[in-house]
Amino acid sequence: MSVINEFHVFGEKNVMVPVHLNFGKYVLDRLRRMENKVALVNGTTGEELTIRQLLQYSVNLATSLTQLGIGKGDVIAVGSDKRITFLPNVLGVLLTGATCTPYYLDNGKAPFQHKLSVAKPTHVICSKLFWERYEEILNSCGSIKSYFALDGYPQNAITVQSLVAKDIDIERFEPARGVGQVDTALILYSSGTTGLAKGVCLTHLNCIMSSLPDNYKDEWNIQTGFVYGDWFHNYDIFMTYRLLLSGKKVVYVNDVTILNMLKCIEKYQVNITMILPYMLNLINKEETLEKFDLDSLKIIYSRSAPLHKNTIEQVKKRLPKLQNILQGYGMTECGEPTSEIWADEGPRPGSIGKATPGIIIKIVDLKTNLTLGPNQTGEIRLSGPMFMKEYIEINSSTYLDDEDFFKTGDVGYYDDDKYFYIVDRIKDIIICKGKKIAPIQLENLLQTHQNVLEAAVIGKPDPVSGEIPMAFVVMKPGSNITEQELVDYVAAEVREHMQLAGGVRFIDELPRSPRGKVLRRQLREMINEFITFI
Repeated sequence: MSVINEFHVFGEKNVMVPVHLNFGKYVLDRLRRMENKVALVNGTTGEELTIRQLLQYSVNLATSLTQLGIGKGDVIAVGSDKRITFLPNVLGVLLTGATCTPYYLDNGKAPFQHKLSVAKPTHVICSKLFWERYEEILNSCGSIKSYFALDGYPQNAITVQSLVAKDIDIERFEPARGVGQVDTALILYSSGTTGLAKGVCLTHLNCIMSSLPDNYKDEWNIQTGFVYGDWFHNYDIFMTYRLLLSGKKVVYVNDVTILNMLKCIEKYQVNITMILPYMLNLINKEETLEKFDLDSLKIIYSRSAPLHKNTIEQVKKRLPKLQNILQGYGMTECGEPTSEIWADEGPRPGSIGKATPGIIIKIVDLKTNLTLGPNQTGEIRLSGPMFMKEYIEINSSTYLDDEDFFKTGDVGYYDDDKYFYIVDRIKDIIICKGKKIAPIQLENLLQTHQNVLEAAVIGKPDPVSGEIPMAFVVMKPGSNITEQELVDYVAAEVREHMQLAGGVRFIDELPRSPRGKVLRRQLREMINEFITFI
C-alpha cells in the first residue's frame, strides 16, 4: 500500500479531466468544437485530412462496427503501413468501446507473432501490404474471428471503405459507455530491447492524462507540429493528440530521414518537432543544414534519452531562430512522467524537466531500497493516474514495489527545485573495478567529436576489472579517424576507470529498435562473436 513520504515528488499543476473518463468521447467532444481546419498532413504525398474528415471517418467506422456486434470485450488489431487514416481507424475502434492494439508494417515476423499471442485480437483491420507480409501468422492466430480490409486484402473480408461509406451525424453521435479508470482502451507494447515485448494495458483515463493539451507559450506561436507518424507507439499517438487537441496541425513523412524531415519542416513551416535524441545529433552533424529555411522552427522536443548540453548548444548555434530544445521522459507504461514543458522556470541543461500533472515520483537507493532526497542518485519509481492498468499475464509483484510504485529501471535524481535528471539504465551501468560508469556519459562525449556521427558504449567482460568500457562508433561519411585518436579523446576528459579500455570498434550503423533505442544486446553479441573469432 502506498504511503506518503516527504521525498515523494508530485506533479503539482492542476488539470481538468472529463467526469465520464471516456477517451474516445474526450477526443470527439474537443475536436467537434473546433473550427474545421486541416488536422493531419502527409508531408511526402501532400495528402490532407481535416478535423471533420477525421471525425466523420471515425464515427462512421464506429457505427458500422457496433452494428456488427463489435464492442466492449473485443480487441481490434489495426495493422498497416504508414497512412493518414491510421489514427482515425484507431479512434473509430475506441468509440465502439472495444480495445485497440495497433501494429506497424515492420514488426518482424517473430515479434509480431509474439504480440498476437499476448493481445489475442478478436478482429483485424489490415492493409494489403500488412496482409501479404503476415498472412501465414495471422491465419495461425486462433483468436481472430474476422478481418476488415483497408484496400482489398484479405479478399474475402468486409472492406473498411464500405464501413465508412455512410455519413453519420457527428454532432448527435455518442460513443459506447465504459468505466474509464478500469476499461482498457489501448494495448501497446514495451520496447522489447532486452527480451520479448510485454503487452501494456492503458485505460481510458491513462490515455486522457497522456493527451492533455499542452499550454504552449504565446511567444512560441505554435501552429504546426511534426511527428514521426508511427502511431503504433505511445510517443506519436499521444503527442499527436496533444497537438490536435491544442488546435494545432500535425505533419509527418512516410520515410523519416534527416533530409526528408528538414524538407517537411521547410515546406510546411513547422514550429515544433517531436523527435528522438539520436536524430537531433544527426541534425547537428548534417552538413547541408544551412541550405534549408528553418526559421519557422521554434521548439525541438526530444524524448527517450538525455541530450548532452554541448549538443543542445551546437544545434542552437546552427539554428539561430530556434527558441528552445526541450526534453521529456517517457515510456509506454506511463506516458510522460516528466517534461520541461511543465517547468515554469524554463529548461535546464541535462534535465528532463519536472513532474507532469498527477504523477508521483520517488528515487530509491539501488542497494538499500530506501527513498532518497534531492541530489541523491537511485532508481526512478513512479505512480499515479497516468500509470498503466497492467502488463498482460505478468504478476504485478515483478514490476511494482511494496508501495505499488513502478520500478522503471532508470537511474536518476532530482535537484533542489525538483528538476529531474537521467543517469542511465540500471541494466546498462558498467561496473569497472567496483566503480559504476554510465554509458550515456561516454556516448555523449564521443558524439561531440567532429568526426563521430553516432556512438554506443557497453561493458566488455574483463577477468581483472569485471567490465571495461568499449565503444561502437559510426564515423561521419568521408572522415578518417583511428581507434587510438578516439581513445585519447575520451581519456583527456574522464577519470581512469571510465577510459575506453575495451577499445573502439567502427561499424556502419548502430542496431536500433523502431523507436531509435540502441539494441545493446546485439552489441554484446557482436563482442562475443569478435572474441570467439579471435
